[in-house]
Amino acid sequence: MKIKKTISTALILVGVLLTTGCEDFLTTNPSSTLSENQIVNDMTGIKMLLQGTYRQIRDGAGSPNFYSPEGINAISTTTGGDIMINDEQVGDFWYFSVFSSQRYDPTATIPTGMWASMYKIISNANNIIVNIDNIPGDASERNEVKGQALIIRARCYFNLIRFYQHTYIIAKNKPGVPILLEPVLKSKARNTVEEVYSQIVNDLMNAETLLVDYQRPDKQYYNKDVAQFILANVYLTMNNWSEAQSYANKIRTKYPLMSMDEYKAGFSTTNNEWVLGYIQTSQDYWWYDSPACWYDFGQNHSPWQAELFIPTKHFAEDIMKGDPRNLTIPNPIYEGKYAATKFLELKAEGPFGDLYDLRGAEMYLVEAEAAARQGDVETAKMVLNLLQTQRGASITIATGKEELTDAILLERRKEMWGEGLDYFDIMRLQKPIVKTISDGHYQEVNIPANSNILIMMIPEKEMINNKEMVQNPNPSVTPVYIP
Repeated sequence: MKIKKTISTALILVGVLLTTGCEDFLTTNPSSTLSENQIVNDMTGIKMLLQGTYRQIRDGAGSPNFYSPEGINAISTTTGGDIMINDEQVGDFWYFSVFSSQRYDPTATIPTGMWASMYKIISNANNIIVNIDNIPGDASERNEVKGQALIIRARCYFNLIRFYQHTYIIAKNKPGVPILLEPVLKSKARNTVEEVYSQIVNDLMNAETLLVDYQRPDKQYYNKDVAQFILANVYLTMNNWSEAQSYANKIRTKYPLMSMDEYKAGFSTTNNEWVLGYIQTSQDYWWYDSPACWYDFGQNHSPWQAELFIPTKHFAEDIMKGDPRNLTIPNPIYEGKYAATKFLELKAEGPFGDLYDLRGAEMYLVEAEAAARQGDVETAKMVLNLLQTQRGASITIATGKEELTDAILLERRKEMWGEGLDYFDIMRLQKPIVKTISDGHYQEVNIPANSNILIMMIPEKEMINNKEMVQNPNPSVTPVYIP
């Protein structure tokens, strides 16, 4: 792991250890530099809390490596078969504690840190939501603050429910995660998956209404479009095809696709297709927490050459063969391996490039898939072909419902590779994970569909402190989901 600017690798590891040492879990109080009274009685204070909560969700509530949007995308991406962890670099600790598919240890970094981080952010969002209506001031201003906090809370619950239980369509009556709607989080039993999804939908639809007239300062802020984007993905996960198509269409028709020149420019400069992204400033930037760093073997010009993620041979040579989006090159360090040039750092010094989060192309693919699954082949193919034409990719000519659906799912891999869809697609589509040495992986992996290895265990400390909590099945005892 080569560092182009002065930093200690040990410092990164200390950050990991600190996040896994959290003792509070669901008893965490809201964090703020203001007193509790100032927060709940003053618009200035509650707006400061909102800004702090934005910072928490962007940075993963103190651990930008893993629980930020970029970190969650990295975890999801490396669960799939197209991008692999560089075993020669990361070592057993990083692989098995962070990026392995086997994240079922209730004391491990990811299950404990994800839980603590998401609920810490939820606590702050709850403080805003519970108190904002009682604060004097303009009603539209209160609506704007409350709507943003509702989206933040919904997004955290959407992360939690997909990591700590199987997908909605098979597990809606199973234990999900506790729904906690007050600022001070108290021990509580797990709500069902269906109840959690209902809360997520309710929060997002309320936010959509509250933010109907909100004009955000820039793309760092959650607005109605962000609520609709997440709703499309929520409905897709629930197999509610008509609502998924409807909400995806709202974004697809509003955010034009970037050009291929923009696609190849490195995903570090905001453009018209970005629905959500983070503009870095001299006071507020992370130079080691970006895809440009993670995929860098010397080719991406990032300040931290992490050498973490490698496109597999099968992906680069077979899946992406002849596609303009095949932004891979022979690896500059490891002979016979590949490296990605999709994510580039274009600035020589800080503040470094913008951090991408959500973009419109995903909604093209959601709309197309949802239409195809309803048998609306013509609409599905039209939307898919719009994306393929803009990318200069081969045009799908499939006419059958199943054939077209498969083509759309393949297009998701081609268009969105490295952007964090893999784990979530594996779970919602109930797919196995198969990684082979012949495809270019370092090791053989064969995890069956709906394996209990793929959902996180409830953190051990939460099990000890919360007597109402029930644990997920131990995969060594119950290997695969049981209805």
